[in-house]
Amino acid sequence: MGAPFDTGTWNGVTDAIYNASGTEALWLFVSIILCVFALWMGHRHEGDSYDRAENNK
Repeated sequence: MGAPFDTGTWNGVTDAIYNASGTEALWLFVSIILCVFALWMGHRHEGDSYDRAENNK
């Protein structure tokens, strides 16, 4: 089922196993950007919530 070999072992496998080679940096930066965005949105939300609680709104 989608395996590049028929013997049941990795012996003799010569085809590419990891097809995303070379795009690791792209996905690293995407994940960093998403984490920073989530932290920024959380910080903004907490600030707004704190201000509303201080003003009793």
